[in-house]
Amino acid sequence: MRFARWSRPSAYEETTRKRAAFATKQRREREALPLFSDMIAAGQHSVDEEMARRAVWWPQQQQRLRDERAAVWRRARARLFEFPDHARRSIRRAWRDCPYPADPYSLADFLHQIRVGKVDPERPPWRYHARAQVRTTPSPTTFAEAFKRIGQRWIEPAPGLPMVEALHYCGNLGHGILFLDVLPAMGDDSVPTFHVRGVCTDADIALIGRLAEAAEQRTVKVVRVDLPHTRATGFSHRLLILACSATKQRDPGWMPAWKRYDGPLWQTWRTVDPQRRLARVGFLSARYGFGAGDRPIEDYDARLTPELAERIIAGGMTMRWPRPPSPRKPDNYGSHPGCEIASLSYHGSRPFTDVALVGGGLYLKVMRAFLDGFREMRCITPDAEITEINAGIGIMRQRLRAWLEQEREP
Repeated sequence: MRFARWSRPSAYEETTRKRAAFATKQRREREALPLFSDMIAAGQHSVDEEMARRAVWWPQQQQRLRDERAAVWRRARARLFEFPDHARRSIRRAWRDCPYPADPYSLADFLHQIRVGKVDPERPPWRYHARAQVRTTPSPTTFAEAFKRIGQRWIEPAPGLPMVEALHYCGNLGHGILFLDVLPAMGDDSVPTFHVRGVCTDADIALIGRLAEAAEQRTVKVVRVDLPHTRATGFSHRLLILACSATKQRDPGWMPAWKRYDGPLWQTWRTVDPQRRLARVGFLSARYGFGAGDRPIEDYDARLTPELAERIIAGGMTMRWPRPPSPRKPDNYGSHPGCEIASLSYHGSRPFTDVALVGGGLYLKVMRAFLDGFREMRCITPDAEITEINAGIGIMRQRLRAWLEQEREP
């Protein structure tokens, strides 16, 4: 069981500062009612008597609190053993990983929340949990089985042509959600056109064409349409996550992370990929957590320690970084790791198929812990190739260059 030890009772430590504070307290009591100062002074006892009283009271108070804490521990453990064996194992595992203080009052409240159904130890609230599995139709036999009509909208078939009303469908063939706009035939020789938006392969396009022709009972045209913000030349389905660097541009204010970091690995990346087209770039920082390469950051000096790495991993996909400067501040600082990486994959519409994790051993441990969460958010495909680069700095620069230049190979 995870628990915090409570110190044993100790003797009261008498200091000149405590004696002076007690004398000041008595003086202020007399000065508060000057007409009755003599009467108040007669009822006050000396500093020596007060120190002697505290010497007796202090160990007794510590022992009382220690006994009370131990009694709560015993009651909490008794409640724990009221659960069945399989549930008790799950509760122990959840308690070991939870962010609550390791005191008996937190354990008792934790068990109460489990008993009343507010907390499921198999799915604790401090961990990210994927949504329900999306319904897919990897091998549909009809167009109606694969796609469901969700409405219609007015779209422009081509620049300069009048708007036409197109039926709107959605479905999932196994690689991600697809949206289809069916443009009606325009003219005697034209055929209906199916605009497909989303992640799909050439085989999916061919399958959609066969199903659509069977449903329409005539020839159709199927066109893959990219999202407007992914039409730029050089868009890559490769993700590079670099560890932050101690060497930074010391300019004041805010600047994108890829400009701020100036370590050897970041220099290699900027040299090999000056146009930033070979891979989408993110970073892992001891202060900012996971972030997109374009995220503005300030100059800072922080080191990733084993304790901080465990906090980041325990926080999971839902903890914001950086943390608030004070526990009293609202938890609206920074961004979630999932939010930052999702922005690089256009929120799952362009998941990454090739991922490189580059950094020291502690950074790789944190990156590796979040891969499942990124897959569940569809930022990374389930069969994405994962490359870890960790060695001496010279070897790491060589391997990073080789990974980036793979995109150029025929």
